[in-house]
Amino acid sequence: MSTYHLQRLTLLFLMLIFAQGVQAQVVNTGSNSFQIPHIERAPQIDGILSPGEWGGAYELDDLHESSPIEFSAPDERTVFWFMYTDDALYVSAYVYDNPEDLTATVMRNETSLRFEDKVAVILDPFNNKRSGYVFQTNPNGVRHEAIYTSPTSFNFDWATIWNVTSQIVEDGWTMEMEIPFKSITFDPQNPTWGVNVYRDKMATQTTDSWISYNGRQNPSVAGEMTGFANLNQGLGLDIIPTLSADYRTDHIAGSNDSDMKPSFDLTYKVTPALNLTLTWNTDFAATEVDDIQLDVGRFSTRFSEKRSFFLTDMDIFQFGTGGGFFGNDGLLPLNTRTIGLDNTGAPVDITGGAKLSGRLGGYDIGTLIIRQEESGGVDATDIYVARVKHGLLAQSELGAFLTYGDPTSNDTSSTLGADFTYRNSRLPNNRNIRATLWGLQTDNPGLDSNDRAWHADVDFPSNDSWYANAKIEEIQANFDPRLGFSNRSGVRQYNGEIGNNWIFRDRGRLQKISSSVEVTQYNYLDNGDVQSRNLDLELFSLESVAGDQLSMTIKREKQVLRPGERAPLSRLGVIIPAGEYNYTRYEPSLEFSQSRPLSLELSGGFGDYYTGTSWDVSSTVGWRPSKYLSFNLSYEYSQFDMPDLNADTRVIEFENVITFSPGLSIVNLIQYENVSNTLGFNARLRWNLQSGQDIWFVLSHGMNDLDEDGHFSDVQTSATFKIRYTMRY
Repeated sequence: MSTYHLQRLTLLFLMLIFAQGVQAQVVNTGSNSFQIPHIERAPQIDGILSPGEWGGAYELDDLHESSPIEFSAPDERTVFWFMYTDDALYVSAYVYDNPEDLTATVMRNETSLRFEDKVAVILDPFNNKRSGYVFQTNPNGVRHEAIYTSPTSFNFDWATIWNVTSQIVEDGWTMEMEIPFKSITFDPQNPTWGVNVYRDKMATQTTDSWISYNGRQNPSVAGEMTGFANLNQGLGLDIIPTLSADYRTDHIAGSNDSDMKPSFDLTYKVTPALNLTLTWNTDFAATEVDDIQLDVGRFSTRFSEKRSFFLTDMDIFQFGTGGGFFGNDGLLPLNTRTIGLDNTGAPVDITGGAKLSGRLGGYDIGTLIIRQEESGGVDATDIYVARVKHGLLAQSELGAFLTYGDPTSNDTSSTLGADFTYRNSRLPNNRNIRATLWGLQTDNPGLDSNDRAWHADVDFPSNDSWYANAKIEEIQANFDPRLGFSNRSGVRQYNGEIGNNWIFRDRGRLQKISSSVEVTQYNYLDNGDVQSRNLDLELFSLESVAGDQLSMTIKREKQVLRPGERAPLSRLGVIIPAGEYNYTRYEPSLEFSQSRPLSLELSGGFGDYYTGTSWDVSSTVGWRPSKYLSFNLSYEYSQFDMPDLNADTRVIEFENVITFSPGLSIVNLIQYENVSNTLGFNARLRWNLQSGQDIWFVLSHGMNDLDEDGHFSDVQTSATFKIRYTMRY
């Protein structure tokens, strides 16, 4: 980083810190708190709100509408009750509504409730305004939980043990929730937790909250419940044995193979706020199938993590702001999908590992050690990750980061970094700000210079007014995080966006209009020339009260290809010469709300593309005739008309979910793509007897059409049976 940039970034952050000190004088959170009562006898979690069970609970009913019209009176009343025993937190709710207006089509645990009527409880056990959990449920009693990876973003792939039951009644629906203290991390010496609740109603596309700020609810925007004492975490020991049996047929080689694999996980709370997890013979069988990604663009893509071992306490290992706009999905210093896979993407057995994560004093700490077995000429590899963060000011934090190891080669490799994130959700005029500064350096054999990356950004978000953000990021030519992901190097990125959201308060058919302009530019570091530039002009985005959306975006792009660089469409046999390309594309989008039994998403794009033209369409049709049955059909098509060759890509996915109860379901998935001409079928039965106890049966079959004659040949068939049982002490 140049001295010029460093001086100005330092000045910016000093100004932000000063602003935090000024605002801290006017923030008053004392009125948004309550004393939570302790009870001796736990209620029965059956969805029935018995006065004899909940009569001594604290009642919270002063919710207001937080979206779309913040601080207006809610259309319907919602009442929450809170109490606790030595072993668990108990929350119940009475959600008043017309039962005929409810949207409750999801009945499978750990399934998205984005388009469902629901209630949610946000917990910040450390009351640090930076971390926490959210527990959601709908009128069908579905469990859906997440861990906050930052104060404003969360990950729903995380899971823990808890219980909830709901019941639809004549004037709405009720729910009862039990969250064991053994299932979350907290400081037993801290009697005060951060808390918030909200309710989503799909019929009117409204959200009602207890506490909100700029239409948001998260750990940084929450009240407090105090009075916790003598909480029981037992021994803090979870023993999780797993047994899986696999049978595989390789149709090309004409061979069969079977295997029975025991595995063992142990989680121990070294302190109530510090978890030690040990894994042996780690088993990732029955993990959900990835969505298809056709890697035909100029820059490579990555898959998200779905394996539970790597998701536990993942908030501590988050660097910067993680993925998304500011975290940059194109650069991650730690991408755990590189672990347990070789350089061809094939699975590699993990002998075992250990993870220590949690809070110690005023610090968030995380360490990860993995032993990966030998595979494909790569020796058995030890992998190390270390992370530490310390809270500053009211909502900010400073951290350090280290990785060591290369799972795809015999080289030694390490990445070292530091990050600072500033947050202030209490600016005047209902505004908030977030800013981040981080730096990274890699150490790889033969690469002794130009091996750094740095980033700075600032964000002024808003749901109902103007918003703006900007960032600058540099990735030097030899920066190569072997345990991470980076799809560009030798570039500096500049990005800026400004937009506005107009909310209509007359409760007509139209709820919101948005528009924005965003500019992203990458410059080569060696000579300062432009590598790529995108100007995205969102002319309009209309959203109705029912949740339907219509938008139109115009994109002006500049792409500069150097000789030897990866060119787009090369996998399709298209040759795009080195040179400069400027073109314009038009991208309309239409979406009918998924809160209805029948939904449709339709988007497309057309215009010039490098040396030719292209057009694409993406559509998804969803049909949910009942809470027991759903169908989704997705189709993506792209046509490239180039001077020397015309090419196209097609991706088809069909998903059918049969749900017998929240814990018992069958998911059938068919996937096809024409780049490698593969057709796959996956059926996944999961029986969740209770939280922490599962049985899976997974059947997969793969086919391909290498001759492109329309006749598919069998490639591989596999069947997996897996059982997992959690013993908690």
